[in-house]
Amino acid sequence: MFNQNRIYRLFQLINYLKARPAKSVRSIETFLDTSERTVYRYLDLLKDLGFTIEKDSNNKIFIAASSDLDLIPFTPQEADYLKKLILSTGKKNQLAQSVLQKVQQSSEIELGAESLFKAHLAKIVEQISVAIIEGKQLLIKGYSSANSQSVSDRMVEPTCFTDNYDAVSAFEIKTRLNKYFNIERMASVEVLETPMKHEAQHEFYKPDIFGFQGKSMNKEIELQMSMRAYLLLKEEYPMSAAFINPIPETGKYYFKANVKSFKAPGRFVLGFLEEVQVVGSKEFIRYIQRVVQKNT
Repeated sequence: MFNQNRIYRLFQLINYLKARPAKSVRSIETFLDTSERTVYRYLDLLKDLGFTIEKDSNNKIFIAASSDLDLIPFTPQEADYLKKLILSTGKKNQLAQSVLQKVQQSSEIELGAESLFKAHLAKIVEQISVAIIEGKQLLIKGYSSANSQSVSDRMVEPTCFTDNYDAVSAFEIKTRLNKYFNIERMASVEVLETPMKHEAQHEFYKPDIFGFQGKSMNKEIELQMSMRAYLLLKEEYPMSAAFINPIPETGKYYFKANVKSFKAPGRFVLGFLEEVQVVGSKEFIRYIQRVVQKNT
């Protein structure tokens, strides 16, 4: 998280200092929402990257504007490394869009549309991080729930992010349950002044590759599927890719993994009954049979 966040802040600061008028250290503190000491660390880092930090007659700071493409002096090799660093956190990392756009503008690296993500979600991730670090309660505004098919505000105490920063594990105060909240389903968040009061009840259960989080014991599933089903599975659940292998002699694909719930993989299988074959786990086969019978 730290590396991506720092890169994002650097791009913000570069654009801020290139825009007139020149800025005081206090205004930079406010803009970055950080301390004076951290501001000077960022300025030193910009100098190390080759930027000339200048001051006007009032001792205010600015970066002299040149051409647009001189904004970020990366070589193609450096830009490629930066792109890989940003994308290394997963398909849906929420800090990537504005940084990747600027890397593309200043290098020979071409980025597809699928690599550009919603820039406003970066602020949500930063605010959640503040709540976690400072031990404050968080108000999630306009959360769209896939389970209840409703949109509502949620008062929570966040504990940690999942591996790809797609979601945050948090204790929901109203229900007194630990839940898994998808970042993309949040309209916005607000860090409250109220300190956390329920730390003893905080728990984090790492979600499985289908996003299910809970105390459930691992359940094994095995599938054989067509190329079309394989591509759609990988697109919908990116972490599944590591558990899929081709079956060369048949042109099909084999998937085997442990999950905490049959619900999500069951929905996938039921959507491709003619293209996906359940093998191995008798428990999962019985689950699919029960659902099919219930729906017929």
